[in-house]
Amino acid sequence: MWRLIVRNTVARRGRLALTLLAVLLGVTFVTGSLVLTDTSQRLLDDQFRTATAGVDLTVRDAAAFDSAMGVEVERDPLPAEVVDRVRAVPGVAAATPVVRGQGLLAVAGKTIVPAGPSLLLSWEPAPVGAFTLRAGRAPVAEGEVVVDAATARRHRIGLGAEVTVRAERTERLRVVGLAGFGAAEGLPNTTVALVALPAAQRLLALDGNASEVAVVAAGGTDTQRLRAAVSAALGSGYEVSSSRDVAASSAAAAKTQISYLQVMLFALAAAALLVGAFLIANTFSIVVTQRTRELAVLRAAGATGAQVMRSVLGEALLVGLAASAAGAGLGVACAAGLRDLLGAFGMTLPGGGLVVTPRTLVVAFAVGVGVTVLSALGPARRAASVAPVEAMRRASADNVSGRAGWGRTVVGAVLTALGVAGLSIVLAGPGSVVVLGEAAVSTVVGLALLGPAVTPGLVRLLGRPLGAAGVPGRLARESAARAPRRTSATALALAFGLALISFTAVLGASIKDSTARSYTEAITADYVVESARNEMLGGLPAHAYHHVSELPQVGVASRLRYGHWKDGQSTEALTAVDPVTLPRVTSLHMVAGRLDAVADGGVVLAANVARERHLKIGDTLEMTFSRTGTRRLPVVGLLRDRDAQALSTGYVISLDTFERNYREHVDASVFVKVADGVRDADAKKAIERALADAPTAQVRDQAGAVAGRNAMIDQVLGLVTALLMLTVLIALMGITNTLALSIIERTREIGLLRAVGMTGAQMRWMIRGEAVLVAALAIVAGVGLGVAFAAGTVTALGRTTEATLTLPVGPLLLVVAVAAVAGLLAGLLPARRAAGLDVLTAIATT
Repeated sequence: MWRLIVRNTVARRGRLALTLLAVLLGVTFVTGSLVLTDTSQRLLDDQFRTATAGVDLTVRDAAAFDSAMGVEVERDPLPAEVVDRVRAVPGVAAATPVVRGQGLLAVAGKTIVPAGPSLLLSWEPAPVGAFTLRAGRAPVAEGEVVVDAATARRHRIGLGAEVTVRAERTERLRVVGLAGFGAAEGLPNTTVALVALPAAQRLLALDGNASEVAVVAAGGTDTQRLRAAVSAALGSGYEVSSSRDVAASSAAAAKTQISYLQVMLFALAAAALLVGAFLIANTFSIVVTQRTRELAVLRAAGATGAQVMRSVLGEALLVGLAASAAGAGLGVACAAGLRDLLGAFGMTLPGGGLVVTPRTLVVAFAVGVGVTVLSALGPARRAASVAPVEAMRRASADNVSGRAGWGRTVVGAVLTALGVAGLSIVLAGPGSVVVLGEAAVSTVVGLALLGPAVTPGLVRLLGRPLGAAGVPGRLARESAARAPRRTSATALALAFGLALISFTAVLGASIKDSTARSYTEAITADYVVESARNEMLGGLPAHAYHHVSELPQVGVASRLRYGHWKDGQSTEALTAVDPVTLPRVTSLHMVAGRLDAVADGGVVLAANVARERHLKIGDTLEMTFSRTGTRRLPVVGLLRDRDAQALSTGYVISLDTFERNYREHVDASVFVKVADGVRDADAKKAIERALADAPTAQVRDQAGAVAGRNAMIDQVLGLVTALLMLTVLIALMGITNTLALSIIERTREIGLLRAVGMTGAQMRWMIRGEAVLVAALAIVAGVGLGVAFAAGTVTALGRTTEATLTLPVGPLLLVVAVAAVAGLLAGLLPARRAAGLDVLTAIATT
């Protein structure tokens, strides 16, 4: 039986080629995603492990938690006397103060603004320092700096060149060395300036203090015991950690962003595999139908139904194995390309050698083989259930009509109705995202079952315009209608991909439009000063606000800061404001309480947050801050949800409360109202001049500020849409494959049509018309589903945040046009093959 399976698979390799390619693409996506995320996580681990490789313990100011939302918290500096106390502990071989902070580099008057941080570090040789010299020497005197080799190469900075370092103070320094980090020339998307310890303390205005103390244990000293001794000597105000734990914590913070990316990539890979599953099931269904007589002969010769079923599944297994092997290899090769694609959309990952784990290969083969075999299970069961005598008596054409049974139709109708009902409940208001997800699954499964029953009517309706093309158009319409199971499965595969793209487009447009509407309604400032890098917590130096607020052209300036806090095991963000100046640059609507009450140490909540947490004015909210631990803040006001959305969080405190609980001293935004009688253009020029010493600060009008907030959404939407095109490609291969297989079963029919006078051109038009009709059916179903469930998602999200449905007509029309053209292209090869058949040979085919 196995020899027969192998022989049949090889003999029908042409029919299974596109199926194999669909599985291959899906496995490639899965493998590439695993390799990429594993590589990024391993590189981050290696980077932070390298940074602390020569250090046994790290002493830092105590904090309630290390990081939040992928951002490490900032700690208070350590007094100089802490170093002496650590050195006095028995077993300490060396205790070295280390300084780290932010410092922009400028070359020839041009500031270097990387996508990531601009680091200023104190130079320390090994084993404490993680950077090693690649050229020149270490900085030892005032006015000397070492620059990372990657930045030096990219910006043509050589030894002896002069650069400007902008930190708390600005100084001009001479480059005396170039350094690398481990095997790399530097850190990804980062500039690094290394100076002597006194220079770093001066530039960062630390007054002789340090960011942390790196401790090296004496030979033979137990690290855990030394850690306990150092902790006892310093007291509870300081945190003594093993350097391995510090490295792991820092790596975990950096990997948080990668975990979000991993979820997104796996979701898109699952979508590609689901579309591929439709193609696999359709292909095996057609192939099994075409082999009905052959399978009947096997049954008559003594093969059992189980053996026939195993033969079909065996072919699927061989296809799955071959596709998985090729997909795994191609996925490893494509991981670097996927990293470049992510970089093009602003999601930069660390560069380095690719990591391929045994788990990745196991998952690749499990997914590829599993999806292929499971998709072929239905056709295999149908092949085994047909009696031998009935199969030999029945024509193949009778079998391929694939008309749905009553049971399948009833189940499909019920599931579809339940899905529509669930969507209606969500659209009516009381539903949730969970209900919407269940409705989506029910609708997709229901349409897959119901499809064969409703396809003939839909095809004839959508195919009416083809009647204007004459006989070929009418034949294309009837050909698609008389094989409803085949047509519906092919169209549904493409419809699913189009639904995801339409859903993404509508949801993205709605979020962007809601963001713009809430921002422009709540923020009345003429200009907004923000960091060009759009850092999560801000990025504007504190002096930027002071420079702007002191301008005579500015009537009022009000600044915002962002911070993270722990809410049990989860992490939330908050906004810190000046309750005196903020009302003059905004139009906020309080549902209850007063905004100015936050000046006494309270917190204002978004109305939906208060509802979810069952809080009212006068209640207290327990908030854990990294610097001060757990605090109970009284609820002093409730803010309209749309206005809270404009301020970016559902929790608002005062700047004074922020100062007491946070070390971070960067602003996120400065809202500016132009003074009376001053032209906006003149005020903008004055603000830009005042911010000359803050190169990352950008002055934006309201449109620019909205565009900055939507930039990340655009990046994510662009990436998701680009990757979703893979599902459309797989679905289009399904159209090509289905038409190619249908031509095999319609060979005699095609010969008769050619014999009675149909030309090759008319034949090509008929096949291409059938492909376009399948694409049209997919467009109607896919775009309709995508828009409907996007509307449901916007409605569900509207329960917790302001959101209004927006239909992006242009992008949706583009999706329709691309799908229609792609459907036409998918029919080119089958049409050419049909037109090229020899007439007499085709007529003689049985």
